[in-house]
Amino acid sequence: MKKTWRLLDTGALSAAENMTLEKVILEARSRDIIPDTLHFLQFSPHSALVGYHQAVELEVETEYCRAHGIEINRRISGGGNLYMDEGQLGWEIFTIKDAPGIPARLEDFYRLMCESAMAGLKRLGVKASYRPANDIEVEGRKISGTGGTGKGNALLYHGTILTDFDVDTMIACLKLPLKKLENHQIKSFKERVTCLKEVLGYVPPINKIKDAMAEGFAEVFGINLEPAGLSEWEKNLLNQELPYFQSDEWIYGRRSQYQASDLVEADYKSSGGLIRVALRLDKTRQRIKAVFITGDFFAYPERSILDLEAVLKNHSSRETDIYATVTKFFNDHNIEVPGCRSEDFCYALVIAIEKAVQVL
Repeated sequence: MKKTWRLLDTGALSAAENMTLEKVILEARSRDIIPDTLHFLQFSPHSALVGYHQAVELEVETEYCRAHGIEINRRISGGGNLYMDEGQLGWEIFTIKDAPGIPARLEDFYRLMCESAMAGLKRLGVKASYRPANDIEVEGRKISGTGGTGKGNALLYHGTILTDFDVDTMIACLKLPLKKLENHQIKSFKERVTCLKEVLGYVPPINKIKDAMAEGFAEVFGINLEPAGLSEWEKNLLNQELPYFQSDEWIYGRRSQYQASDLVEADYKSSGGLIRVALRLDKTRQRIKAVFITGDFFAYPERSILDLEAVLKNHSSRETDIYATVTKFFNDHNIEVPGCRSEDFCYALVIAIEKAVQVL
């Protein structure tokens, strides 16, 4: 007998409401208050979102967003900065780690989620393919980015389907390296992204897209989907949590310290994403006074990188000590960063320390 999942469609909401709902539904699933859920979401007004581990000041053109009514917010999951408008459909899966058919390895879980979305796209006449670790492509051009997070035994995995995408506004509202490129290079970037309108020649009705995606997930997971709304428990928690997700504390938070003038910054590109380290160094005592680790990677548990920063505060800056502490921290706390190893974070830290030694 097939298992029944909830099919939840909350329509177009603000970024703060959508980000709050992610936490609320994940919390409800972790407490077994709700069944496994497929959630469709849309954004209005259009929004600029940063990943959990990113600094808004480094990722978003805040003045442009304010001038053009673009809401800024932060996801509870990792990953990079992105632009969401009415021309995109968001989808999310909430399940538990030990559910039948859910792979134990995060990389395999990522692939399964993407294959489910691809099955939905196939019903729309779109032949898509999976690009590890978390992208969906059509003929080599990205049509969906995905990622996730977890709480306890519960998992959240989400992605977007580009239906009719405004690339120019995305470039204007996000801080992207391509702004320093020549016009022909920007044109090349645009050609790396596609949408349903470009692939099919038209945008299918949004309900048709949702139906196709739901059928794809139901097929791959071997489940029945039953439409239902939020539970009373979720509604109550949504009302409680929403003010926090609308606050500067959540949106900007402690990451606003990141751009202090005495910080030295270094970037390291790992296979799992960009790792950016900014730190204050006491060169004489060979101690790290403070460190901030940001980037577009996905870390499980979500707070693990913040906890690592706390461990490294006032820590020895010697390379051997860094490797010993970071490796032990990853092992002791079962940290998983798809595409990254503890050594990648060690290497990024050492690069920043070496740079700080030269500058100071």
